Amino acid sequence: MPSSLHPAWIPLLVLLYQCLVVVANIGFKRSAESGTALAFLAWQILGNLSGFLSVLTYTALLRWLPVHVAVSLTMGLGFASVQVFTAWLIFHEPIGLWKWVGTALVVLGVTLIARGR
Repeated sequence: MPSSLHPAWIPLLVLLYQCLVVVANIGFKRSAESGTALAFLAWQILGNLSGFLSVLTYTALLRWLPVHVAVSLTMGLGFASVQVFTAWLIFHEPIGLWKWVGTALVVLGVTLIARGR
């Protein structure tokens, strides 16, 4: 596995991935709620562009991380990011106690997988 990437870049790429996933989900949700074809298209473009950039970020992570670690850091934390930032903070969707517990368990699981590499 190439080691030319400074270890500090890996968390930054993971954070970038999380931001892109959140933006993509905001775009798709706004697209679904849009009242005009132009608004629908504009939000779709934002969502798809952000989603594409997140895939490129994930691909970059695969250069320096094993697949099982990259998947847990991106998909697992992506779930938590969308749950907290997109659903709860931006769209004010209710998140009950058990969803918070589940989100915490996902983050704990991702942490355990990442530390076990």
